[in-house]
Amino acid sequence: MNDAQSTLGDLDVTQVQAAPRTGSPRADGAPEPVRSLRFAAFDFDLRREQLSRAGVVIALRPKPTALLIYFLDHAQRVLEKDELLQSVWAGTVVTDDSLVQCVGELRAKLGSDGAALIKTVPRRGYLFDADVVRSSVASMVSAPVPLEEPEATASTEAKNEPKARRPLHALLVTAAGVVLALGAVGGAAFYTHIGAPHFRIDEEVSRRLSLTLMPFRDLGDRPAPLRLREGMVDELAAQLAAGHMTAYPPASVFSRATPMPPFTLRGTMSRRGKGVVVDVQMTANPGGEVVWADHYDYADADDPQINFDVALRAIYSLRLRIFEMHKVRTSAPGHHFDPADLTMAGWEDINRRKTAEDVRRGRQRFEQALAADPDSVIALNGLGAALMSERFGNSGNAPMRDVALSEQVAARAVELSPNDSVSLINWANVLLFRGQPELAEPVYARAVERMPSNANAYLRHATALMLVGRADEMQSRIDSALRYGYKDQRIMAAAFYASAEAAFAKGDEDAAYEFARRSLVERPTFGPACAMLAAIDALHDRPADARRNMREHLRLMPSSTVTRFVTGNPTKDARYRLRRDHMVEGLRAAGLPEG
Repeated sequence: MNDAQSTLGDLDVTQVQAAPRTGSPRADGAPEPVRSLRFAAFDFDLRREQLSRAGVVIALRPKPTALLIYFLDHAQRVLEKDELLQSVWAGTVVTDDSLVQCVGELRAKLGSDGAALIKTVPRRGYLFDADVVRSSVASMVSAPVPLEEPEATASTEAKNEPKARRPLHALLVTAAGVVLALGAVGGAAFYTHIGAPHFRIDEEVSRRLSLTLMPFRDLGDRPAPLRLREGMVDELAAQLAAGHMTAYPPASVFSRATPMPPFTLRGTMSRRGKGVVVDVQMTANPGGEVVWADHYDYADADDPQINFDVALRAIYSLRLRIFEMHKVRTSAPGHHFDPADLTMAGWEDINRRKTAEDVRRGRQRFEQALAADPDSVIALNGLGAALMSERFGNSGNAPMRDVALSEQVAARAVELSPNDSVSLINWANVLLFRGQPELAEPVYARAVERMPSNANAYLRHATALMLVGRADEMQSRIDSALRYGYKDQRIMAAAFYASAEAAFAKGDEDAAYEFARRSLVERPTFGPACAMLAAIDALHDRPADARRNMREHLRLMPSSTVTRFVTGNPTKDARYRLRRDHMVEGLRAAGLPEG
């Protein structure tokens, strides 16, 4: 680094808040210290070392934080790899792989803007392509997903409202910053415990999913584009580090790690005319047994989205394989379930649910796991998913009378992990059942942004778009779910049903009928599709078919009623309300009880 360059990179990260940055002058003529760096849609609070976007905190680990600080201080300049290694890992011997992983993780945290902000300069390093604005005013950071603005101060709420009923979402703005009041769950764990738990579920699951990520080999007669060759591992590392493999905590990603993690991920690519073929496989360590493999074929090798698309499709497929392997391991005679086993088995119950008993078993497993580790985001999200599955009732569950428990669980998960995609989905589900789809929709959208490989997030967002009168926008969300969840029968069935809902909302009942039938081809036990067929049969004067499809619907969902359907599809949009009322007319004519 030459003398003309800033010395921030030579400082330890813990010294940054004392760095001699200056801003606008104070009244006494002295410059105000810089407290916030603003770039694109983001704010970075130097004193807190806290990144946020639109008031939402984005959690960063220490190394990505240090890397971001260096980028911000050297924006619009090509930074050599050696310079970055010396700055972020000063005094520590590491390889380029550590930098690649760190850049990937930071890109993932920046969401859809990550690749544009942090550009790879082949064979040299990276360029942080953003205009950075220094400010002496600290950014005000809010809670991750507020339901509404508070109507009273903290002291007024504490005096006038019982603690168990205080709004979990209240944002209390004070001179010191912004405080998130979580009512009954507050800062305590949802399940009461004394001292730190002995078993950390999230850490153990992450350890079991850790892998070595090896460079991809180019096997073609002509080399694949440089962007593809150098960016594939980078993109996979970014998505894995962001937790996309399991929809739980980040998988630990190593490069040429010692000791060897449980798995190794590697791949090959080769040109095929104008296109390219990418093969990815995961092997178990030690021994090298291939436990998963997938193949992707692209017509245009220069498509800039190939790396991103491969990463998302591979990770979703890997997620399914991880569950299969876990089920085989825990099904062995005499296996003793530890809390991590219980948590993963609970998610298997929820993801593969067919009956209300599957949901109850999953809920019980999450509750047992939380008794061992009350702060496990994975288990909290699982419990939230189980509660919401009971509430939606697609597996035949009886309706739940109160959403308070779901709200408490979701709020605790959001407090612990405010940018976790599943936490956001559970919170948006609460908003939906509070009759606030207009608030739920942007939270579902945020869940998609945080984890673009989460097919369920796309489907939940599509439903929310319908409820707010934006059915024309649903199909792109549904198409993404179909692309990334193509190996998951449950996702495929739900996606075709969402297409049926979109078509019905737009008045095309023939198309809705065909999509509902396609949903049942994917999953014959998907009760909502039977209700859709029954309603359309009744509306089109096919009474025998309507009665037959309604009988099957009530067999699969015996607690289904008209009231439950309306409650599950709240809306303030007049256009969608007309279509929903038309569906209700058909459901009643087909024989659905009022409730």
